[in-house]
Amino acid sequence: MVDDPAEGWQRDRTGMAASTVRVVRVTVSIVARDPETGRLGVATASRVLAVDAGVPHLRPGVGAVAVQAGAPRRWGTLALDALHTGLSAEDVAAVVGRLPGADAAQLGIVAAGGGAAVVSGPRVEAAVSAAWHDDVCVAANLMEHPGVAERTVAAYDASSAQPFPARLVAALAAAADEMGGDLRGRQSAALRVVDPATSSGETRSGRPVGGEVDLRVDDARDPVGELRRLWDLHRSFQHLLHAMNPDGLYEDLTHIEAALAIAPDDLTAVGAAALALTRAGRLHDATPFLRRLAAEEPRTALRLRRLAASGRLDPPAAHAALQLLEDPPD
Repeated sequence: MVDDPAEGWQRDRTGMAASTVRVVRVTVSIVARDPETGRLGVATASRVLAVDAGVPHLRPGVGAVAVQAGAPRRWGTLALDALHTGLSAEDVAAVVGRLPGADAAQLGIVAAGGGAAVVSGPRVEAAVSAAWHDDVCVAANLMEHPGVAERTVAAYDASSAQPFPARLVAALAAAADEMGGDLRGRQSAALRVVDPATSSGETRSGRPVGGEVDLRVDDARDPVGELRRLWDLHRSFQHLLHAMNPDGLYEDLTHIEAALAIAPDDLTAVGAAALALTRAGRLHDATPFLRRLAAEEPRTALRLRRLAASGRLDPPAAHAALQLLEDPPD
């Protein structure tokens, strides 16, 4: 390790100074740590295409960083490397502040062991906003209102009863919807969460269900609203994973009902209900799900035949479901 960490940051492995290439990212980001689970997360939104491509940087058990304004993307990796050596978030912010080009850079930094900091150089485009405490920080630039960071942190703090990823989305919505967000408008958003363990458990099918989230909206008129919808689908899908038996077949109706309660229009959940109820011999209960699935996907009958042929659906049950689809609704 070099005596001054900033010296190492100025040397790119290709021999080019890391500060010579930068893409300006006008953004609002919240970076946080969940002290109960150790999970780390970044939620971000901007009026650029695919904000997820450059802003969030996370490493389980190390830290999370949002890199924006004129900061080179590589600084995210270097900040995580510095946290990994034992530097605090405040120490890393001090290192960043000494780098060439830091006057146009903005970073939000949270360490896995606790502690947060924000770097906002004097040349970052106004309105610049930053706030942090304990395990959360918000960094924003080119905002409509200078108080957006404080409002975003307040929304995060007020949502403590919600799951950690939902708190990040709620905070981002406060920045975008209540405080106006990016002065140029809206285009993309992202939610990234990493877990200190590779998985928080396994389903009965053996597929891991962990605390990690990786969702992005690259181009939309309401990217934060779309991110909320994707978060709901993610929650629904976790229930569907738990609903599978060791053979990978949908079976647990309690989890399927929970998935449908979250995302009633999701055809994956509708199909799970149709198949699980058909396998259970509850054709009457399966009927509305089968009919809806067939209305949305004309190849449903072909799928049922192939499931029967492969042994993944009893032929009598498949035949009854196919007969039902051929008969006109009452």
